[in-house]
Amino acid sequence: MRGLFWTEDKIVKAQTLWQEGLSAREIANLFGSKKNTVINMARRNRDRFPARQDARHALPETCEAKAPIRHPDRVTRVTLSGAHVTMPRVPCIDGPAS
Repeated sequence: MRGLFWTEDKIVKAQTLWQEGLSAREIANLFGSKKNTVINMARRNRDRFPARQDARHALPETCEAKAPIRHPDRVTRVTLSGAHVTMPRVPCIDGPAS
């Protein structure tokens, strides 16, 4: 019978590397395993391997609302689909630039 790959020593070392910010792929390369092996072990030990926040999906409380950039020759409009777009100013619609 084959022994377990993830011994307590390896888990502690992986936990340290995880906290240092190494990716699952980098940790796997150091241990000579595959990325999914590290991910599955991290899921089984979620208390020791907290979930990381993806930069593309930041939590709402960490998102700061950016002030819109105002250009004198452009205006922001909302399309039918709800998208906010920046368009050239049309003097007969938007009035003179201020």
